[in-house]
Amino acid sequence: MIKKEDISKILDATEIVDVINAFVPLKKRGVNYIGNCPFHNEKTPSFTVSASKGIYKCFGCGESGNAVNFIMKHEHYSYPEALRFLANKYGIEIQEQEITSEEKALQDEKDALFHLTEFAQKYFAETLFNDPEGRRIGLSYFIERELSESTIKRWGLGYCKDNWSEFTDYAKKNGYEDKVLISSGLTIAKQESHVQYDRFRGRVMFPIYNIGGRALGFTGRVLSSEKTKAKYVNSPENEIYSKSKVLFGLHLAKNEIAKQDLCYLVEGNMDAIMLSQNNVENVVATSGTALTIEQIRLIKRYTKNVTVLYDGDSAGIKAAFRAIDLFVENGLNVKIVLFPDGEDPDSYSRKLPQEEFKTFITDKAENFILFKTNLLLSDAKDDPFKKSDLIIEIINTISYISDIIERDAYVQQCSSILNMKEEVLYNELTKVLRNRYFKKIKEERKEETSSSTQTPPDDLFLDEDDGSNYISTQKAKKQIIEELFPDEAQERKIISLLLNYGDKLTKQSIIGEGNEKTDSELSVANYLVGDIITDQIDFDNESYQEIFDVYKEYLFEKGELPNLNLFTNHQNSKIQDIAATLLINNYGISELWQTKWNIHTPDPESSERIDLDIKESLLSLKINKLERKIREVKAKLKEETEHENQLILLSEQKTLEKIKQIISSELKRIIIK
Repeated sequence: MIKKEDISKILDATEIVDVINAFVPLKKRGVNYIGNCPFHNEKTPSFTVSASKGIYKCFGCGESGNAVNFIMKHEHYSYPEALRFLANKYGIEIQEQEITSEEKALQDEKDALFHLTEFAQKYFAETLFNDPEGRRIGLSYFIERELSESTIKRWGLGYCKDNWSEFTDYAKKNGYEDKVLISSGLTIAKQESHVQYDRFRGRVMFPIYNIGGRALGFTGRVLSSEKTKAKYVNSPENEIYSKSKVLFGLHLAKNEIAKQDLCYLVEGNMDAIMLSQNNVENVVATSGTALTIEQIRLIKRYTKNVTVLYDGDSAGIKAAFRAIDLFVENGLNVKIVLFPDGEDPDSYSRKLPQEEFKTFITDKAENFILFKTNLLLSDAKDDPFKKSDLIIEIINTISYISDIIERDAYVQQCSSILNMKEEVLYNELTKVLRNRYFKKIKEERKEETSSSTQTPPDDLFLDEDDGSNYISTQKAKKQIIEELFPDEAQERKIISLLLNYGDKLTKQSIIGEGNEKTDSELSVANYLVGDIITDQIDFDNESYQEIFDVYKEYLFEKGELPNLNLFTNHQNSKIQDIAATLLINNYGISELWQTKWNIHTPDPESSERIDLDIKESLLSLKINKLERKIREVKAKLKEETEHENQLILLSEQKTLEKIKQIISSELKRIIIK
């Protein structure tokens, strides 16, 4: 673990433009630098780097962060690896910090599991080649499956003898304790009888590796025809192995995936091994388990393009359907290849010559929407009910596409294939998007987690057309936004003012103890924080509240402003993104406005404009809070039956409305020059 002091040295020494310019050509534009984003394809540069603030932000795909984040994402490094990369670049010597006793115990457990699993992998591999039973049963099976000796060794395949506890006994002789043997899952212990035996006895062994190539666990395939035995057995999950977070073969395929910008995904281990042997190196497998979001994120570290190679039977088609929606939802481009009946990637790659097989998986790769639409359409035929289900299924998949233009193109394409009006498909799409969005908000609030208070995306609303119930007007959009996020704009503006101008001076009227107003000059941060605390205002957006609380703590407890690195390097990715977005201004006024057309606009960073922004944002926020409070009082008044309580509520309502009237008058006096 790298010491905090060394991390600070690395961050202080790092010049973000210097770091990013080594990977992305940057050009100076105003106070910032700009270039083509390395994380998505674009023709017009939208990747902006701020040298003074040490952050980057892509206004195309939304990626943002600091130099460490950039190295992590671009080079597929972990956080410590990125720090070491930068330390080496700037010649900073780092020292590893001693870990706590609890961390050491956990690390010791992980180390023990790694050592045992690697020991087991070597044992099973030796058994496969050097033991008579291993050669007769295990090796002959792999040879029968047409695997070469070099392939078998490259993947570390092996065999566990069909003996009750031979591996367990051998491991104990080599110093491995019962606890780690049982935790790894290599040994099963019956508590009532105190009997221990090998989990994988009588099976060929497929080691499962992490990205770095360390063995984590195993899949064992039984070779006998006994129906009482499961065909495949996997290692149980433990401190080093979680099947949902691992892709079989990624340690060998990752470089080729990045190089070709394409990942082939198969279901079975043998599929991946055989394709690799046949010179398709950019292939990984889910090991027969359902695809997970964690596995998709692993692929996304190396490419956004995936071709799914699944069997052509009904089970393979269902698996492909599940994979399509998950991939699209997570922003990947996906194609599908289905093999002829009775074939799978393994068998078909052995049947065809290498080049012919490569041509097949390239030419037969079908756009996921066309694949799904044509397949479901052939099944639905002229059945109106099946066709209705088909439309819902297709639109549900399209709804996961984040790019609006791409989504529109697929709607048009499906409209042509299905011989159906685009309006009908758009209506269904809008309904799906809105239902999913508001369901998400409801669930987040119900779970009392950090709820997203971003305004609904524009694609939840379509222009008014034929009076359909699913098409919202601009008025309805405004109403929904106001109901869900009444203070978003004002809260966001206040946080932006704190981050960008917290250290600047502002002239504002301060009300003294005798309610007299005096003009005072103080820092923007001091004025905003003091005013908000005085009026006991809380932010609805929890991320904004967290940023505000940091300012409050620093101003009142330390008497200074927080360093912006606290937010751009924050462990909470939401706060990182908010800081990067608000700190980088990607918009500027064209010089042509002044030189050619003699149009002058106010300087957005002038002290006068900042003063007005502060006043307007605070007053607007207070108006919103007051209006909600007044509505709450009115609602209580309607339900209240006690006369005395009614008088109290009426008095409270009158006071609130008077305050609202005063603030409204103040707002009307604000004139932006």
